[in-house]
Amino acid sequence: MALRLISLIAVSMIASCNPAADYALVGSGYVPAAHGEINVEKIDREQLLITLTLDHLVSPEKIEIGLTHYIVWFAAVGEFPAYQRALDYDAETMVGLASIPTSLREFELQITAENTATPNQPSALLMASQKIREN
Repeated sequence: MALRLISLIAVSMIASCNPAADYALVGSGYVPAAHGEINVEKIDREQLLITLTLDHLVSPEKIEIGLTHYIVWFAAVGEFPAYQRALDYDAETMVGLASIPTSLREFELQITAENTATPNQPSALLMASQKIREN
């Protein structure tokens, strides 16, 4: 019994050393079929790696003429969204992917549809969003 308890504690400690946290990502009314996940990994004490996948994501031009990219933004609490990068989007598979390192621990991840790969601010065309909170 004691050996089983020690084994259970050891497995729990190993699993909690650097666990990945998953968050659901659901499309907005613009892309209701879109869904995916956000995986958060601790790189070190100060950095997290945010990896997101969004499936069943229609091409931006199908949402509105002139749209060409999906852009990822991070909005820290009380702050305006900051540009991160364009999603790597595959129109054939309808999948958007991105991996982004950050030092933020609490923020809202937003994905917008844009007419350029490097907009100065997010459009009102919010495709998906999720609040992230990591310790």
